Amino acid sequence: MTTMISWVLAVLLVLPMPIETSRRDPPPLRTTGEGFVFVDDAGPRVGDGRLRTYRLEVEPATGVDPRIFTAIGERILNDQRGWTGTGRWALQRVRRRADIRVVLATPETVDRLCAQAGLRTVGKLSCWNGRFAALNVHRWRRGARGFVGSLRTYRRYVLNHEVGHGLGYGHRACPRKGRRAPVMQQQTLATRPCRANGWPTLDP
Repeated sequence: MTTMISWVLAVLLVLPMPIETSRRDPPPLRTTGEGFVFVDDAGPRVGDGRLRTYRLEVEPATGVDPRIFTAIGERILNDQRGWTGTGRWALQRVRRRADIRVVLATPETVDRLCAQAGLRTVGKLSCWNGRFAALNVHRWRRGARGFVGSLRTYRRYVLNHEVGHGLGYGHRACPRKGRRAPVMQQQTLATRPCRANGWPTLDP
């Protein structure tokens, strides 16, 4: 019996001890005064340049999950091929007082927000109105007829393009047939004669 107890104790000593794990609840969602929903937490500062903060918001009428949009949007904006890789800008997602509020919204809401800056988006375009980078959910889901490229590339383009306006950049033209389009080219209208491009650091 003593031998059996000793054997059991020896086995227990070499077995790995169970590790207690805790399931972290997802961060809560909050609603802005305009009725847009955002994930109520913050992300890391990315990049070595001048800091600009942003928040990713969703209009509930779009049917888009705010957490999914936040995950996609933050991944794009933190990518070193984006504005944080230019050496001029650092970006950080925040909960309050964002310099740039990115909102994914219905065409009607985008039109209303853009009209505040005197811009006509006619239910089809996105814009920067001086406060909001307003993204048309139809374009986010389907891309655009004039954009010759994948939906993934289009999403990278439209987010980086409108945030680019928020950083102070204006529109650019296609420099030459066959080159990558500058991210500040209005690629929703037409990528050609350039090639589709969603990254600022890949500008020609």
